[in-house]
Amino acid sequence: MTDDGIILIDTWELPEDRIDESVARWRERVGLIHTAPGFRDARMHRRLAPESRLGLVNVAHWDSVEARDEALSNPAFTASAATTTSYATVHGGWYHVAAEFGTAGSDDGPGVTFINAFEIAADHIDEFLPHWRTRAELMSAAPGFRDNRLHRAVDPDTRFQLVNIAHWDSPEAWGAARTNPRFQQRLSAAPDFATANPALFRVAAEF
Repeated sequence: MTDDGIILIDTWELPEDRIDESVARWRERVGLIHTAPGFRDARMHRRLAPESRLGLVNVAHWDSVEARDEALSNPAFTASAATTTSYATVHGGWYHVAAEFGTAGSDDGPGVTFINAFEIAADHIDEFLPHWRTRAELMSAAPGFRDNRLHRAVDPDTRFQLVNIAHWDSPEAWGAARTNPRFQQRLSAAPDFATANPALFRVAAEF
């Protein structure tokens, strides 16, 4: 266990008209456990573009898996979680930081969050990582870049084995960096065994 503890990431596929309701339910549930021993912080991110596959992404930091399991045994939390409806498909998993650029948390103002969840076989990750690092290094030199962390799933059966989370000053700064010809060249050379699900988000709620 490192100073980063362990990271829970939940990705939500759901209709746009259900997002406000889901954020309210999330706020209610996390409000019941955010004072539990081992809880560090949690942020729910909401997509900017309705056409993006992932509507919400929850990122929470805990001291350990055991600490969260203990917190979830709270009867009030169990009752609240039981009200979850069937309109959302949620893929969750535990992660550690596999690579990073910049200093997380060193931002100035709200900015925007870029999240890219990769569907990739666990035994292809080591081959994929050098390609990701090359692209991430290019992006880290662009104006408006703040920080970037690639999260690797603990369990090889987790749906999204890698989740990239980067912070930028604005959508415009991210867009300008992404259209850089050098970045596009590297992107076109990326292995075809990883399916990316990229989107821009803003924080909708946090503890």
